Amino acid sequence: MQTQAYFENIQDVIIRQIKSARHSVYVAVAWLTDNTIFTELCNKAKNGLTVELILVNDTINNDLAPFDHEQLKTCGGRTFFIPPQIDGAIMHHKFCIIDDCTIITGSYNWSRKARLNDENIVITSEACELGAQFKKEFDSIKGRIAGTQQETIIDFNKIIKRLEVIKNFAALEEKDEITSQIKKLKDQTLPPEVNLIVLKLENGQFADALKLTDAFIKDKNRIAVYDDVELFGLQLELRSLELQLNALENELVEAEKLVHEFLVRHTKELGTLIIELLELRRITAKTKEEKAEAEQDDQTYREGYEAHKDTVIPELTNEEKKDLNKMYREASMLCHPDRFANESPEKQKHAEEMFKQLADAYRNNDTIKVQEILQKLKNGILSVDPANAPNKKDTLKVTLETMKNKAATITQKIKDLKVTEVYITAVSNTDWDEYFADAKTNFQKQIESLKLQSV
Repeated sequence: MQTQAYFENIQDVIIRQIKSARHSVYVAVAWLTDNTIFTELCNKAKNGLTVELILVNDTINNDLAPFDHEQLKTCGGRTFFIPPQIDGAIMHHKFCIIDDCTIITGSYNWSRKARLNDENIVITSEACELGAQFKKEFDSIKGRIAGTQQETIIDFNKIIKRLEVIKNFAALEEKDEITSQIKKLKDQTLPPEVNLIVLKLENGQFADALKLTDAFIKDKNRIAVYDDVELFGLQLELRSLELQLNALENELVEAEKLVHEFLVRHTKELGTLIIELLELRRITAKTKEEKAEAEQDDQTYREGYEAHKDTVIPELTNEEKKDLNKMYREASMLCHPDRFANESPEKQKHAEEMFKQLADAYRNNDTIKVQEILQKLKNGILSVDPANAPNKKDTLKVTLETMKNKAATITQKIKDLKVTEVYITAVSNTDWDEYFADAKTNFQKQIESLKLQSV
């Protein structure tokens, strides 16, 4: 299994992965409005690959995409639209499974706008077991939509016996017999890793196919010794969920950072004007109710003003911002508290403190502090002891449930934050200099008007 995180040129990375697909691409993303990515999916479907796409059925996908998602069906693929909420939960997934054994996941929505955001993806390759976990979730979503979810039964013993036969025919160089055995093998329900073996056999890549066959048989025999496939699956699911949770928390921190920067800039540019305006509204109030409301508004604003007036956030160039984001994401994965859930209480506390210091430094554009924390982590100031990894099913299930609830909570926080007035204002005004100049002029006009009334 190989894992690589990407923070730049994410669209190019995703397209390269899709182009590398040999037999299947499964995509579950909230939004897909990137025409280049969609075109590549259609190309794969045209070439006979299995291409399935799950999207949220909302305005973004229906009205803002520069293409018709039904084109994928014309090319031979399938698109499933789900309601914005299903079973009370938002479909906020962002993952792709390629050839059953490569998984793309992270904060990056497959949209045109995402290319302008600070985003991330993690690609895990040569991970057929992990791919099976994601495929199970993919099928689960479709099942909840259409009511077609059903349990898939895989007869591993029969598959292993068939693969052993194929190995023997390969040793005898009986290609026709191998072709016959492949047909019989495909009549069964196969796990992703065996689908890959079949693909390589059909393409004449016998060396790779036999190497994967030996690994598969050895792996399944190992599982048979422990006689607990569920435990193995839970461990894989936990690793996958850790990656998803880290991506969600990064998305939340970045959204909070944007709001924080906007509020600090707002206080610096407009704070004294707003205080003067609120004071004039109190003076010119004509009724007790208006005066009480003006006093409450003044008190509330002054509290926020005091919290932000002395904050200084260094201005960074676009290149410096990219470097900061890259360092933060790398460091956050190394000291994320969830990685230390099974370590000693002292180490858990250390991880939590370091993670908080990292988030605070990142929020305030403190490049030196983020770099310092990252270097300490690389030098091994915090490390996870593999011996402490949970290996009991009951413990794993409790941990998974806790992490799923945490992911749901963070997802809701992201949703709540992104509908606030301050976030919408910060995002919709791409030129903050222009926004604050206009706002300053507007407040000055209101102040002059109220001064005339108070005379």
